[in-house]
Amino acid sequence: MPAAVDTIITSVPDTCFRINSPSVIHERFEDEVVAIHLDTGAYHSMTGAAADAFVLLSEQATAVELADALKSRYAATADEIVAALAPFLEQLQKEQLIAAVGTRKPRGALRVTGDESGLPFVPPTLEAFHDLENLLLLDPIHEVGDEGWPQASDPQVR
Repeated sequence: MPAAVDTIITSVPDTCFRINSPSVIHERFEDEVVAIHLDTGAYHSMTGAAADAFVLLSEQATAVELADALKSRYAATADEIVAALAPFLEQLQKEQLIAAVGTRKPRGALRVTGDESGLPFVPPTLEAFHDLENLLLLDPIHEVGDEGWPQASDPQVR
């Protein structure tokens, strides 16, 4: 299991974050994102603005950039969204789902997927589930080499 996060960055508006891959994988299911931290075995659920913000973090972003993208979809000002993102980003850091970016990669403006606008803004939250940690960590798929898993048997060795 990885060491606990040494420092949680609390001055988040100007800090650029990214999803902590390859340790963290995620999948979007309509309005929900499920993220699994492969090193800890914890899994997480995010809906609404939280799901949108997390997906946008795959592009590397600051809270200000996230808010600018989210305001096109949600009925809130950028300042309201930035204020709501601060505790969410801190929670993501505590769960080791995101990491601060040292050198940013070039990209265009962030865009939220979907054509809906004016949706009610609910401050983003993260649900963390630690009940299956031991089971997920026992999963043999974590011990996979470059050849993948499972391995096909050699037909000549019988």
